[in-house]
Amino acid sequence: MSLTAAFMWGSWFIAIKYLDDYPLEGFYITLFAASVIFVWAVGFALDGSSLLGNMHDIWAVDPSRITVTLLCGALYVIGLQISVSVSKLIGLSLSQPIQTSMNILIGTLLSAIVGGLPPGFSALKMGLACLFLVGAVAASMLAGKLRAQALDADDNQLQFNMQDLWKGLGLLLIASLLMPAYTLGASYGLKSITQPNGLAVMPFMALLATGAFIGSLLSSGLLLTLRKQWPLVLHAGFKRHKLGILAGLSHYGGNIIHTFATASLSTVIAWPLGMTAGLWTQLWGLVYSEFKGAPRRSYAALAAAVVCYFIGAYIITLMT
Repeated sequence: MSLTAAFMWGSWFIAIKYLDDYPLEGFYITLFAASVIFVWAVGFALDGSSLLGNMHDIWAVDPSRITVTLLCGALYVIGLQISVSVSKLIGLSLSQPIQTSMNILIGTLLSAIVGGLPPGFSALKMGLACLFLVGAVAASMLAGKLRAQALDADDNQLQFNMQDLWKGLGLLLIASLLMPAYTLGASYGLKSITQPNGLAVMPFMALLATGAFIGSLLSSGLLLTLRKQWPLVLHAGFKRHKLGILAGLSHYGGNIIHTFATASLSTVIAWPLGMTAGLWTQLWGLVYSEFKGAPRRSYAALAAAVVCYFIGAYIITLMT
């Protein structure tokens, strides 16, 4: 289930390839509006009245499980939006290995601290996995550097230069500090084998999606207001909104599947497994010829990045 969710997470990013000059912020608004409707509908379909009943019971005992989940939903969305912006700046093939490695490192650490460690967890194996994940970041940066050096900056095939690359790295670092709010929320708010007092799966997901929608309205809505771009969003045709809707269904469909897996595996195991989504996003980037014209050394470094973070994630699964 975690690996299926990873495929869904890693595939919806291709929607940004079809946005053209449509504002990313408008895309986010549609994505998370569709997500919150979808999740609440699935929640009532699966749980019925117990969806709200579980929230009421948890609120009566420990309200922080509710408030932290909502807050984490809003924070991770801001990080996600920064991440997607970087993908548009330097491409999916390069941004995702870096983002994935950072997310696994930070997210797994938070999961272990907040959610607790499942039986069989090995600090030695986790340390070895982290070495491979750091290697993935280094290999990804090398791939981008080789590509930027080999191709002329004025070439129409070149999507980024070294300045874009370093700017993207800084933004990815900020995003990596925010996106693990997702795993923080799951570690604290979701009932699992290491957190018996949390919310059931669908109540947790409904609250997370609500927080995400609120966060999207605050961040994207503010930018759309400042840029006076709301008319572009409100009067956009279904062709534009369809991209956001499909992305929302894929993103939160993956979230729901992954959350069911997390309840059984614990966040510290399920999170790095889900982060293999970067492999799929990177492959989609290659399908869309983001590295067209790059030297073979650049492709070799990119392949090394894929292998490194895949091995890192695999080592973590050995602890299940």
